[in-house]
Amino acid sequence: MRRYLGFIVITVLTLVMCWIGLGCKKEEDMEQVHQEYKLAGKLKIPSVEAAENNQYIYCYNHELCQDKGLTDGDSLSRYYLCMQAVYRANLDAYLLEILDLGALDDELKNSGLGFVSKKPANKNLYERESTMGLEFIYLRNNLYIEYLEKDQLKLLETQLKEGTAAVTDELKRMAGETCKEVIRVRNPRNREDQGSFLYSEAQGRKPRIPNEALVLQISNAERYDASGNFLPTDNMREKCEYLDKIKLKKEREYSGIIGTKVYILLE
Repeated sequence: MRRYLGFIVITVLTLVMCWIGLGCKKEEDMEQVHQEYKLAGKLKIPSVEAAENNQYIYCYNHELCQDKGLTDGDSLSRYYLCMQAVYRANLDAYLLEILDLGALDDELKNSGLGFVSKKPANKNLYERESTMGLEFIYLRNNLYIEYLEKDQLKLLETQLKEGTAAVTDELKRMAGETCKEVIRVRNPRNREDQGSFLYSEAQGRKPRIPNEALVLQISNAERYDASGNFLPTDNMREKCEYLDKIKLKKEREYSGIIGTKVYILLE
């Protein structure tokens, strides 16, 4: 019995030491990333695991990623996600500059209809990655930076390694010029794929949207009581009608400004 207990203690201690070792290794890896990529500590970068769990992961062109050094074995690399974060920051900045997203966010906030921003723990991957700094609006597209040219990727890499801020006029301009190619959801085996894509559920349905469209989402947290029961608001119908009106107006307006189809998902 004593020998058996001793075996259990040794096993537990070994597992604990391994767990501590893995934790230290992860911290060392993160520190190495921050040292190699000057901007990494200032960017909103998802973990590789979070990116791999994204339902759109199969749409990445892994062959193209490998050709451009953006993978780590069979997975997207941390390097890819850092580069993607730089691109997203500049695309967010570009969209804020040419569209009235800030004013629209303020309009929602001051509407008197009780829109509620989500708590950080309840935000999805795209909300957490957003650099727009808005309460309700964020870019919903995935960004396939492997479709950028090598010289464009080099601009992102240089900024990542040497820059003091993620957004520059040059990169913002590049994001505006290339976003139609980067946001496009396609079959990796058919670069010219044209069709539609089924997005995750919004307003109780899964919208099918053209794969080249720029997709924004307006987020609104639901209210619940202490027992977790949904609390409908008295102005629910008015709120829905208000959002539908905004969606119709802004989709048309933004599409004309950007020169590609813009869809707004309502949550």
